Amino acid sequence: MKKLLSLVLALALVLSFTAFAAADEPAKITVFHYMVEGNKQAGLEAVEEAFKAANPDLNVEFENIAYSQGTDYWPQLETAIAAGDNPEIIMGNPGLYSSLIEEGFIKDLSDNEVIKALGLTSGDMGDVSYQGKWYAYPVDFKSWGVFYNTKIFAEQGIELPKTHTELLAVCQKLQDAGIAPWAQWYADGASVDIEMRPIVWTKALQNGDNDMFEKLMSGEKKVTDYPYFEEGLRVWGERMTGWARSDATSNKQTDANEVFISGQAAMLYQGTWDIGSIENAIAGSDFEYGFFLCPTDDSGSNPVLNVQVDQAFMVNQKAEQAELASKFMEFWLTDCMGLWSDKTNQPCITGATTENTPALLLSLLETKASGNTACYGDFTAPFSSAFTSAYRKALTAWAVYCCTGTEASGVSSVETCLSYMQELFDEEIAQAAL
Repeated sequence: MKKLLSLVLALALVLSFTAFAAADEPAKITVFHYMVEGNKQAGLEAVEEAFKAANPDLNVEFENIAYSQGTDYWPQLETAIAAGDNPEIIMGNPGLYSSLIEEGFIKDLSDNEVIKALGLTSGDMGDVSYQGKWYAYPVDFKSWGVFYNTKIFAEQGIELPKTHTELLAVCQKLQDAGIAPWAQWYADGASVDIEMRPIVWTKALQNGDNDMFEKLMSGEKKVTDYPYFEEGLRVWGERMTGWARSDATSNKQTDANEVFISGQAAMLYQGTWDIGSIENAIAGSDFEYGFFLCPTDDSGSNPVLNVQVDQAFMVNQKAEQAELASKFMEFWLTDCMGLWSDKTNQPCITGATTENTPALLLSLLETKASGNTACYGDFTAPFSSAFTSAYRKALTAWAVYCCTGTEASGVSSVETCLSYMQELFDEEIAQAAL
């Protein structure tokens, strides 16, 4: 009897220690993201540390899992969820990951008071919405334009171009001086896409074609029904033809950055998401650059700022720490926007600044606040990931032809590019109908 009592007491003691250990284990928030750039990962970690410091009673830890968006992100996310490894926070704009919403993984944020209090524009919220409901916390925004080498421009007596014709004259002057006008990176699908947006997005929204992408995906309209695509290809083609380096179609983003920063080319058409990478690369050097929005016509009017939410994060309501994840995201939006901007060199969606905010970000924030913008979120629906891939495939073929004179997939003119684009769209429409 005494032996049995001893065993019972020993078992009770073990169970009590086990329960204590379990209770003392930290709550873990897993963040699945595609911020492979070092400065953004560092920014995320800084916000996480700030959250832990502000909430020591929560005993929380973070696990950050990063994959490249263009290659591994979606397959790895699908694999993790299929295996039951539900990350609490999933990076992405909801329109691109609608299957997760339809399968009940993503938390509906339509009534979230913190997001409501931010006073964001309809375009901002459109970027984090799906079928009229909010599904992601928006953190910052991106645009695109021309980064230029200020030393080269000064030495060549070049003023910033205000028209498309003036920009072409700048290209010619640089080339006559033996300087490559452009560092291009057309091996990356994002590059060909952003070259078109200042015309395609701007003109479509100005003409009330907010449902353009929706109608193209349904098959109700063809690309030739919208003259913006023809104009975009023509104007972009004029920026390419005759000015491209031999590596224009083989370079990726980091390659073009190196060409630009090393002084091998005077200009780089790039997204503002790359500011942090450029700043890291030039740290300690005397390299200086400026930035201007690319003129697309000869009107001389101020170019329209294209705006799209960049970093956005969805909460997986099936994850173990979903509520704690929401608390973290709300803390980020209210307490850490300045910290995020300082760490990443990105313009915050809330307009937050600090004493360290550089002039370029202040200029972007000021232009956005002016309302002279074209916001992707103001379209009724974004291109799906499949249509985005098809679109970029056609644009890449156009870049190859303009830069090298080599036909790719039969593309040898604006008309053949539009035809190829529609062919790819029709394939996606037929596939969806199966």
